[in-house]
Amino acid sequence: MALRSVALFALCGVSLASPSAPPLRPVSTLFEFPNPSYIENLAVRSNGQILISDLSTSQLTLFDPSPSGPKKPVFVHDFTESLALAGIAEYEPDVFAVITGNFSFTSDVPSAGTWIVWSLDLRGADISSKHGQLGLTLPPVVKKIAHVEPANFLNGISVLSQSEQTLLISDVSGGVIWSLDIKTGHYEVAINNTYTQLYPAPRFSVSGVDGVHVRGGSVYFTNFGNGTFNKMPIHSDGTPAGPVTTIAHNHWPFHEYDDFTFDCDGNAFVVTGGANTIEMISADGKRKVVIAGGLNSTAIAEPTSCAFGRGPHDKNILYVVTAGGLETPVDGDVVIGGQLVAVNTTSRGSAC
Repeated sequence: MALRSVALFALCGVSLASPSAPPLRPVSTLFEFPNPSYIENLAVRSNGQILISDLSTSQLTLFDPSPSGPKKPVFVHDFTESLALAGIAEYEPDVFAVITGNFSFTSDVPSAGTWIVWSLDLRGADISSKHGQLGLTLPPVVKKIAHVEPANFLNGISVLSQSEQTLLISDVSGGVIWSLDIKTGHYEVAINNTYTQLYPAPRFSVSGVDGVHVRGGSVYFTNFGNGTFNKMPIHSDGTPAGPVTTIAHNHWPFHEYDDFTFDCDGNAFVVTGGANTIEMISADGKRKVVIAGGLNSTAIAEPTSCAFGRGPHDKNILYVVTAGGLETPVDGDVVIGGQLVAVNTTSRGSAC
């Protein structure tokens, strides 16, 4: 299978090595979930603990990556109205928006019309071990923000305005970006253009805008179907304020831009799905380098999202969640459990 992968690289004109490429950064597996599992998203709390969503279950979990933390995730909440969890974003200190909906890898349940955005308040909650049982010191306060009934598959999520309490949310199967008012639950399509719309995605159904993050008066987003990483200036309500600039294109069929994050210098760290790598794209888009993982490696097996640590000791650590190759097996046939891994970078994380 490795020979077939190498041949695919050659056919697509992609070099396996570059003299200017930096050495790959060390990768550590913090936890591997049962096989099969599709770990979809993560968010790092101010105390360093990591919220983890899973597209194959309705249960949200929390992991403490510190040396003294437990070596397995702790149960946080079961969103029993749904079958799957997607994007997470912190919109107030230790208060998170969480996307849920109906999705299944084993049955043809309808997904359209099932997507809900919740508020999860973790203020005052910490991980504890009482009588040998792991849990939270306080249960989270969970409230429904909105049932976005017209949505097809809500996925990526970002805070548009913390003061106004608004969000931008990608609809990967609808090809649009929604805006959502947390206070009122009002939602509407904010962005709908050829860069967000649906395109054929091999091994997946047609797909559109996926990862989405607001930074410095612009929205950055990937399109899973057409393999682009884009930037567009926006107004305060999330609507377009200028043209779209495509910062980067993917290279070949297995190289799939999904979610991403930024460091303090504005460099983007993008997960590449079936390429099993993390790619760093410079702020000006002129430099793209693979910093960790590899096509034939399970070190980062089908990454789906990433976020930097927020503490003084891990601000250069990029935490990555993966699908374990469930949809795009490594080497064509290797599937492992979804992962939480840590990549030791040389960047200053997003907590500048």
